[in-house]
Amino acid sequence: MTLADNSFTINGLPLHPLLVHAVVVLLPLAAVGSIIIAVVPKWRRRYWLPVLVLAVLGIGAVPITQQAGEALYDTIKGSPPGLAHHRDLGNALLPYAIAFGVMLLLLLVVGRIADRERATGGVRARVTSAAPRQQPVAPGVHSLEELDEEPAATPGLVEEGGQSSSRFWGVITVIVAIAVIASAVAVSYEIYLIGDSGASAVWKGVGG
Repeated sequence: MTLADNSFTINGLPLHPLLVHAVVVLLPLAAVGSIIIAVVPKWRRRYWLPVLVLAVLGIGAVPITQQAGEALYDTIKGSPPGLAHHRDLGNALLPYAIAFGVMLLLLLVVGRIADRERATGGVRARVTSAAPRQQPVAPGVHSLEELDEEPAATPGLVEEGGQSSSRFWGVITVIVAIAVIASAVAVSYEIYLIGDSGASAVWKGVGG
């Protein structure tokens, strides 16, 4: 297999139809995966890396496919009706793809923070609830170690602060998850429109 002078052809055949498959396969798969991990936090913690890899590869394939499509469009004499519309739709895909990638990355970040805050809040709650069961060794002192320590903060305030932080990041995660789902649907629909317009421009009227 030899690369022709035109960097967007191989053996004289245009690369655009081949590169299109990377976009129409990888990005929708990443979109479906992102929706799943946005809805099921347990799966987000387990499958975030494959979804992120699919998204990065799919987004990275978009500008290359666009350039190959432009090169192919410039070589076509008497472009079929609708091909210009297909080109315009294709050139508009990158912002959708980037927005989807940013939302997915944001979900992974805030989701990790929410998980950490939830775990930390749970530990604080267990520690503060266990404290009253200790036998005091002196008035107001529950262990020998406390004799050499600074006075601790009020248990109720520590627990309330931990739960409040956990609740806050939980709400943020839900909001970002909704944004991920919306961006995943948007980029998938845009890919559908691009594919439909391209197929219509090339094959409309063929076969009778």
